[in-house]
Amino acid sequence: MSPKSYPLVFAEGSKVAPGDNIGNAKRIIAGKGCYVRGSSVYASVVGTLTLSPQKDGDKKLHEASIILEKGRQYASSQVLTIGSKVLCKVLRIVTNMATVEIVAAEEIGSLREHHSGIIRKEDVRVGVTEEVQIFESFRPGDVVIAKIISLGDSRRYYCSTAENELGVIRAISSTSGEVMAPISWKEMQCPKTNAKELRKCAKPKE
Repeated sequence: MSPKSYPLVFAEGSKVAPGDNIGNAKRIIAGKGCYVRGSSVYASVVGTLTLSPQKDGDKKLHEASIILEKGRQYASSQVLTIGSKVLCKVLRIVTNMATVEIVAAEEIGSLREHHSGIIRKEDVRVGVTEEVQIFESFRPGDVVIAKIISLGDSRRYYCSTAENELGVIRAISSTSGEVMAPISWKEMQCPKTNAKELRKCAKPKE
């Protein structure tokens, strides 16, 4: 099908991550692991995109769902607790903290209702807080694995990336638009230009 008749950004079977634009909400129905914002359907979890044909009268639609990685299942419970590992998307950064949108949680999967969270300067990594620079740790659009350390106030959770396995797991190069790969705990590199950018990277699991 042509892009006009079937406006998908990602093909079925593609690997997607939180924030990826899947397609036009007029033709795509948001299923498990997806949500609608504005005129588009977005992924809210890491996994594989699946599409199921649907009909609305004479209109042909497709329902987009995401199969979670490693055989994980979506759970009915949506309760976040202290110690929960969560998947976040960085929305904005200021001098002392990063504001994130929590889209999924370990053992729960995609959250029906997204939550707001913050990663404070002192919770970015282990070490001297004065040496931490938020803009060298995160950028808007980054996908981050964090841990909830406090229920915070009524509006947002406090999260931490201080442990080695916590931090940025997906970031886009500001020079090429390519997905970068971590080369150390504090740097990621563009595979196309070899340009390096600072991040607080999550240590890959061996």
